[in-house]
Amino acid sequence: MSLKNRLLNRLLRPLALVGLALGIAACEPVSFGGNTTDVDPNQAVVVALMVPLASGNAVTEQLAQNMVNAAQMAARDISGANIDLRVYETGGNAELATAAATRAVADGAQIMVGPLYSTSTAAIAPIAAQAGINILSFSNTTSVAGGNVFIMGTTFDTVANRLVRHSIATGFGNIAIVYQEGVSGESGKSSIEQAIARNGGNLTTAVSYPLALTEMGEAAQGMADTLRASNSNAVFFTDSPLRGLGFITASLASNRFRTKRDAQFLGLTRWDSSNEVLVTPSLQGGWFAVPDPALTLQFETRYQLAYGIEAHQLSGLAYDGIAAVGAMISSARAAGETSAFSAQRLTDPAGFAGVTGIFRFRADGTNERGLAIMQIEDGVANMISAAPRSFGVGGS
Repeated sequence: MSLKNRLLNRLLRPLALVGLALGIAACEPVSFGGNTTDVDPNQAVVVALMVPLASGNAVTEQLAQNMVNAAQMAARDISGANIDLRVYETGGNAELATAAATRAVADGAQIMVGPLYSTSTAAIAPIAAQAGINILSFSNTTSVAGGNVFIMGTTFDTVANRLVRHSIATGFGNIAIVYQEGVSGESGKSSIEQAIARNGGNLTTAVSYPLALTEMGEAAQGMADTLRASNSNAVFFTDSPLRGLGFITASLASNRFRTKRDAQFLGLTRWDSSNEVLVTPSLQGGWFAVPDPALTLQFETRYQLAYGIEAHQLSGLAYDGIAAVGAMISSARAAGETSAFSAQRLTDPAGFAGVTGIFRFRADGTNERGLAIMQIEDGVANMISAAPRSFGVGGS
């Protein structure tokens, strides 16, 4: 077989997550308000997929359909488990999500995968809890995690820990934080502070800036002076390229404070959201974290071959959620147990191997994901540290 055919065959092969629970470990029961009903792993398990269809927004509708497609792909790939996948429209708002969750419970749902937004997740959590049902939400908002809710989205804590650990290991341990005013900036700052303390780094200073562009530019000179005086060799930014990141880094550069020359720049958000962002002069040399690029490409290739369109960046969450459910059902079936979605299975420290990398749930409902570190050079994001393929290995 030619190399080309071998590569195509590999891409078409069902991904390694399907039907696989990575070494369910014997451990003490974890206290949480999760599934309280038995699940017969030898029968079809009703899984409610909660997605923001019927939102009335074309972009959201496309994302929601991408998630449905990915979930159906996962259901087809699964072996060792029989999943009855049912799609429920949440509309992307709490009211419709509540109605959808009520219907799902009435229809006999045994676990819910989704919804996407934190407000919808918070709205349906009591309904699911009363029915003894766990939720694997696509949200990355840690405030909605806990009890019967486990979030799947990549969290600030995971990104901050990965980047801080790598920064310290490569000699950039004196870390400053630059954050935007508001809830998102404060949340990001807190995650970075905890990561620095956890990994033995040195928090040199933390400076904030207003969201108004005029005021942001005016604040840049003082920020640059503060950063220079702090003797920082790394600066961690919380803002997104879609908001003020490009402007604040350009403003710092105008005040003679630049990445690599004065400090290594790190980003809490993805800096590869567009080609325009990648060519931003003030971001060249900066680091950010992403899910495993090789596995992501494999999934996206399979998705495009199956549906003829590009996969949305978040569609892998839907695949992972359904396939993790299948993995837990398969594990319970092999063990002759009816506790398919027990605390032990959900929070197994070995985790799951997803289509964009490894992930595992914590007892508090949050998660960890194995991430790769990318560096922007000449408008291209290059991997400088690979994502781990199992937990217990550096880089998670």
